[in-house]
Amino acid sequence: MMAMLIEQLKVEIKVYLRQPLYLLFSLLMPVFSFLFFGMMYGNVDYNGFSFFANYIPGFSVIILFASSVYNVGNQVVGDKEKGIYKRLSATPISLGRIMGVVVFKGFLLALLGFVIILLLAVFRFNVTLPNPVIYCVSYVVTIVYSLCLGFGAGILIDKLNTYSAAMMAFFMPMFILSDTTIPLSMMPGSFQKVAMINPLYHMTNVLRVAWDIERYSSDVKGFWFSMAFLVGLIIVAGIFVGIKWKKKK
Repeated sequence: MMAMLIEQLKVEIKVYLRQPLYLLFSLLMPVFSFLFFGMMYGNVDYNGFSFFANYIPGFSVIILFASSVYNVGNQVVGDKEKGIYKRLSATPISLGRIMGVVVFKGFLLALLGFVIILLLAVFRFNVTLPNPVIYCVSYVVTIVYSLCLGFGAGILIDKLNTYSAAMMAFFMPMFILSDTTIPLSMMPGSFQKVAMINPLYHMTNVLRVAWDIERYSSDVKGFWFSMAFLVGLIIVAGIFVGIKWKKKK
């Protein structure tokens, strides 16, 4: 059983590596962006915290979105459109196992990007992690959260072109308004208001507190607002997925 899962995971990873667009968005772009901004602004403080205390969580979230939400959801929609899951349901092969491997692949990719960012921070920029255990555990939780969102989006959308177009259209605005590139405080008030409905912004807020616990006391309301938003989002998404699932049955 385990050998079959490993073989299937190998196949999934090989297929992933043959799709350079996925590789670009989920690993290369966040890593090179982190290097670029780190070399430019590594010595700059932002809201009383160092550049890296602000931007390591931010770029970790970008990797999360690309590898978990975009990549996993895209594959689920593509497989549905090709009728792969319907054909598998008529065979002895467990559909849950197939989907589980797809999700696990997304988990590994998100974890790989995270490790690369941390290694660059430590060995290229001499960054010290103030709370490594809390931060790493929090990141793993956000991976699982993002995988649920990506898988749920894949269930809700039936056409690959629709999913890809939507993700591509939303990715750049969500990236810009995540407080990861240009500081949100420097943007117009209307942009700051739109950021309040951006899940990447709220995940970044939560991970920044996990990175440096002292930040919590300076923005208690902001932290709990972000937590409430993320919990509410996953509940609403779960309701819609449940409705769609019942309709299909």
